[in-house]
Amino acid sequence: MAHIITKDKKQALKIIDILMGEKLLLHAVVSEKTVYQKIGDKLQESQQTLIIGKTKALLFNTINEEIKKHFSENMPMLYSIPIVYMDDELTDLIRSETAKV
Repeated sequence: MAHIITKDKKQALKIIDILMGEKLLLHAVVSEKTVYQKIGDKLQESQQTLIIGKTKALLFNTINEEIKKHFSENMPMLYSIPIVYMDDELTDLIRSETAKV
């Protein structure tokens, strides 16, 4: 499961289009999020967009390189979360419909 945090929805949709075009993501969920961080003594609030995408763990480095290639100026945050269990049909779908490793 890939999590990609982007600056806005436009960037998120472009990333999804690129990654699905290369068969690096099977499904993607897009969600607008409010992010908080402490800068000095003040709490700062910003809006970001989260992409949660179903993919193979072995495609993570390829996904990272593809995003770097297209977004070197404004690189989104990317990290992976392991899927502990998944229905067999969805597992087979991910294996058959994403890039071969």
